[in-house]
Amino acid sequence: MRLPVRLPEHHPLQRLLTACAIALLCTGLCVLMSAPWAIFTPVQKLDHVFYDSAFSLRKAEPKMEGGVVIIAVDDRSIEVMDQVRKFGWPWPREYWGHMVKYLESCGAKAVAFDLLFDRSSVYNNVSNDDEQFAEAVNTAAKLPVVFATMARPDGSTWTIAPPIRNPVLGVANITGDDIIRQYDPAPYHRPSLALTALNRSGAPSPTWSDAPFLLHYYGPHGGAVSGSEGKPSTFRYIRAASVLAAAVDKKLASDVGVSPEMFRGKIVLIGTITAGTYDLKSSPISAKYPGVEVHATAIQNMLEGRRVTVIGAGWRLALAMGACAAGAILTVAPRRMPVKILGGLAGPAIVLGVCALLFMADTQIRWLAPAAPLIATIVAAFVAMAYSYLTEMRQRQFILKAFAQSVSKEVADEIARDPRKLGLGGLRREMTVMFTDLANFTTLSEAVEVEKLASTLQFYLEEMSGVVLGENGTLDKYIGDAIMAFWNAPANQPDHAIRACRTALEMRRREMLIQPAIKEMVGTEVYSRFGINSGPMVVGNMGSSYKFSYTVLGDSVNLAARLEGANKMYGTRIMLSESTAAIVRPMFTVRRIDLLRVKGKLKPMAVYELMSEGAVDERTADLIARYEGALSVYTAGDFAQAGEMLQSLSQDFPSDGPTATLMKRVKRLIQHPPEEAWDGVYVATEK
Repeated sequence: MRLPVRLPEHHPLQRLLTACAIALLCTGLCVLMSAPWAIFTPVQKLDHVFYDSAFSLRKAEPKMEGGVVIIAVDDRSIEVMDQVRKFGWPWPREYWGHMVKYLESCGAKAVAFDLLFDRSSVYNNVSNDDEQFAEAVNTAAKLPVVFATMARPDGSTWTIAPPIRNPVLGVANITGDDIIRQYDPAPYHRPSLALTALNRSGAPSPTWSDAPFLLHYYGPHGGAVSGSEGKPSTFRYIRAASVLAAAVDKKLASDVGVSPEMFRGKIVLIGTITAGTYDLKSSPISAKYPGVEVHATAIQNMLEGRRVTVIGAGWRLALAMGACAAGAILTVAPRRMPVKILGGLAGPAIVLGVCALLFMADTQIRWLAPAAPLIATIVAAFVAMAYSYLTEMRQRQFILKAFAQSVSKEVADEIARDPRKLGLGGLRREMTVMFTDLANFTTLSEAVEVEKLASTLQFYLEEMSGVVLGENGTLDKYIGDAIMAFWNAPANQPDHAIRACRTALEMRRREMLIQPAIKEMVGTEVYSRFGINSGPMVVGNMGSSYKFSYTVLGDSVNLAARLEGANKMYGTRIMLSESTAAIVRPMFTVRRIDLLRVKGKLKPMAVYELMSEGAVDERTADLIARYEGALSVYTAGDFAQAGEMLQSLSQDFPSDGPTATLMKRVKRLIQHPPEEAWDGVYVATEK
């Protein structure tokens, strides 16, 4: 079987270099997506999705015993004040003064009001409400009090109405996206409420607190305060009405569940969490997140020196390069599509896995934005898959074209899926080879015009080749009128001997059907002889760089050719070697013909005639049994008895070639007994 050109198989190094080139290009894509001008693009939005999802997967870190306590004006506090004091919202500011005095007595480090006092109290016409509040704050010498204000873009801030001496202001602006991911410690260049409260408490601020930082959220806002039902919050929330009750009458503290220990050494934030009064925010871990808790989270972050640390661009590009290279190589290198798909998923899996491990660390959260590397790895996998598809499609088309007239479509498809089965350079394996030859073709070619002979031969080879391909055999070559075919290469065929025998029987049957057409062409019938052998052979592309063919070589191949020629001696059509007969005997009926040493061989072997697939009729079975009986007597050296048995057999089967051949040999041996010790081996002198 001749291949027109070398198989376009890509060297592993070429595949590796191609994968690396794809990785470099896709890393460049990652650089472009990570460039400053890419801010607020879909890539950044995708990063936000991953960021928020990662936070929602982190285990909560309760801060009930942390450095921050929140006094919350909740719905129940407003309801109690309305029932007991007959005050609606807002409350008299005198009450906040009582609360400041109480927190000072409890030993709080600082108190910060996340409430705006930019307008005069509505209760000033009843009492000097603002002045009473101011007096309480001014006399709280041991407790720093911070008031929330709002900063304008020009850096100016709102003033507060109560006449407090040298009021300490902290900007409460929470800027950013709809979902609060970072905290600015200096909105519009003014100290924030959290940073001011931290500084006033005497706690040192970390070095990174002079610039916006990503908040290390500890858990969702559960909505519950002390003594209320609901999911527990991450920070300790205490109801404002309860603290006010304890501040007015310390004897009520135990009744309302308030203890000075709750505030000792803490930074206390006072804010609202009712639906109608507080500034509702959203965080990565909670759709509803009070603004006061954002400040509390920022203070706790700075107290602990913890924030979400952003991994630099260099590490992100290194991850993109490694993941793109892994994905591209694992997509290009394998041959099977399921393995390629898994290889393509390796790149995205590496990116997501590394980013998740960094983010899910117990102590320090490290954020490596995955969107750009992830997109780069997906593109790398896609390009690598496209490259593999295009190159392998070209290879597949080459194989299908090269093998279209030599193997069946099924075998060609199997080779295209795995070209390694071609065994380039020679592969040793167990195979079955078959040689066929037209009897008396030389005489026929002398008697028939060459044009008519060519058309007849073309017709014959077309018919016989179809039978070979029908059994998924590989057509090796045509040698004039002869056909050489083999099985178990390039595709694996464990039943190679059975396929070869079935092919020979079908070719013999097909010859009978086409004899009328052949006789009309050349005026006579023709028939083929077959030689089949199974054994070790070397298969592959044999030849030189100028011309080579995919074929089989070896002693087992030569034996099959000799067996085809041996048919002439015995008048048989299909001759099998001993190895082939041993394999197919359970499914086919064979007759042992002789113990033969073919020309060019030193070792004798039993040869068999292939009779049929499955069982034979009684007459044929009788022929086989009687012939093999006579052969056994002949092999034992009793030529006289063998002659009698063969004589009787020839009368019943006058057209049986092996009987006639063996009977002639017996007669000659009776007249000229062998001089040496008889071993029953017949030595063939012709090919």
